[in-house]
Amino acid sequence: MMEEASNRLDDYRVYPKRWIYLLAVSMINFSNGNTWITYAAITFYTNNYYSNNNAALFFNVIFMVLSIPVGFLACWWIDKFGLRSAYHIGTWANFIGNIIRLIASGTFMDPSIRFPMAITGQAIAAFAQPFVMFLPTKLAAYWFADNERAIANTLSSMSNPIGIAVMYSLAPVFVLNFSDILIFQNIAVTAVAFIPVILSVFINKSKPPTPATPSRDLDVQAPPFLKGVIACFKSKTFIVLSICLGGGVGLFNALYNNLQPALCVKGYNPTFNGGMGTLLIMSGLVGAAVSGIIVDKWGEFEKVMKVSFCIAGVAAASLSICINYENVEWWVALSIFVFGAAGFSIYPIGLEMGVEATFPVAEATSTGLIIMIGQIQGVFYVVMTNLATGKPDAHDMAIQTCVDTNDQLHTVLTWKWPFLIWLGCISCLIMGFVVFFWPKYKRRNYEAGKKWNDLN
Repeated sequence: MMEEASNRLDDYRVYPKRWIYLLAVSMINFSNGNTWITYAAITFYTNNYYSNNNAALFFNVIFMVLSIPVGFLACWWIDKFGLRSAYHIGTWANFIGNIIRLIASGTFMDPSIRFPMAITGQAIAAFAQPFVMFLPTKLAAYWFADNERAIANTLSSMSNPIGIAVMYSLAPVFVLNFSDILIFQNIAVTAVAFIPVILSVFINKSKPPTPATPSRDLDVQAPPFLKGVIACFKSKTFIVLSICLGGGVGLFNALYNNLQPALCVKGYNPTFNGGMGTLLIMSGLVGAAVSGIIVDKWGEFEKVMKVSFCIAGVAAASLSICINYENVEWWVALSIFVFGAAGFSIYPIGLEMGVEATFPVAEATSTGLIIMIGQIQGVFYVVMTNLATGKPDAHDMAIQTCVDTNDQLHTVLTWKWPFLIWLGCISCLIMGFVVFFWPKYKRRNYEAGKKWNDLN
C-alpha cells in the first residue's frame, strides 16, 4: 500500500528544461520593462527631440492604457492556448515595436513624423506587455515544484522592474545630447529585445509531459475564462488583494514617472536621479528574493505582505518629505532603498497569493486581473499627480538641473503636492490591506490534502 502511494507521488516531477523557460520568460519581461521606461529618465531630452512637450508622458501612459483591453485578450489567450504561444506573441510584438522605434528615432527621419512613428512602435511593444507579464505565475505553476514556485515567480516577475531600473539608471549617463537617443536608447534596447527572440527556439511546449504538483494534475479543471473572472470577483480576498496590490503597482508607475523631474528641480544631477531608479529596483530584488524564500519554506504570505506593506508606507512618508529638500542625497537614497526593499517584496508573492485565493481559476486570469487593475490605477495616479504640479520659486529655478536652455524653463515644475497625494493613496491602501486581507490558501490546502490521500 505504501509503495503504491509512493508511486502516485512520484508521478509529480520537474524537468531541467524549466530553467531555460525561466530564463526566457525573465528576459522578455526584462526587455519589455526597459522598452516601456526608455524615455522616463530623460523626460526633457525626449520632449525636445520628438517636438512634443508631453512625449515622455505619452510613451509611458500608452503602456498602461493598452494593457487594459489587451490584458483581457492575453488572459483568455494564455489560459486557452498556453504559455508557448503567449510567449511567442509577446516576444515578437516587443521586438517589432523596438525596430519601429529605432527607425523613427533616426536623425535621417523627418522631425514631423518621428513622434507619430515612435509612438506606433511603442504601442506595438505595449501590446506585448500583458502577454509577458501574465506568464510568471503560469510558468511557476506548471513547471516548478511547490517549494520552488514563489522563487521562480519572483525571478521572472521581478525581471520586468529590473529592466526598468537598468534603463532608468543608464539613460541619463549615456544620453548627453539628442543624437545619443538613437545611438544608445534604441539600438541597445532593440538588441536586448532580440535575445528573447533567440530563446524562443527553446519554447516549444506550454507544459511539461507530467505535472510538477498535484494542483496541476489532470483531475484539476480550471473553469472557462468568463466563469474564472466571475469567480475571482466573488472572492473577498481577491478583491482586497487586487485593489491594494494593483494600487501598489499603479503607485510604483507614478513614482517612476515623477521621480526624475521631482529630483532635478531640487538640483540633483541626472546621474544621481537615474541611480535612484536603479536603487529602487535593486533593493526591491533583494526584498523580493528574501520574501520568496520565506513563503516557499513557511508559506507565510499574509504576514510577510502586511509587515512589508507597513514598512513601505513609512519609507514612502520619508520620501515624500525629503523630496522637497536639496542636498539630502543620503535621506533620499535611504528612503528609496527601504521603500524598494519592502514594496517590491509584496509584488511576486502577491501574484502567487492571487492564484492561491482563486484556485482552481487559471493562473493568467487572476494575475492578469491584478495587473490590469494596477494599470487602471496607474493611469489615474500619473494623470492626477501631474495635474497637481506647481510653478517653482526663483531659488528652485536657479538650482534646477532639468533643462539647460531658457526656452525650456516653462517645463520645470515642483512636485510637493503630487508626492503628498501619492503618500495619501499609499496610506489608504495599507490601512485597507491590513484590516481586510485575511486569505485562504486554497491551492496549498488542495495539494496537502491530495498528498495525504495518496499516502493513505
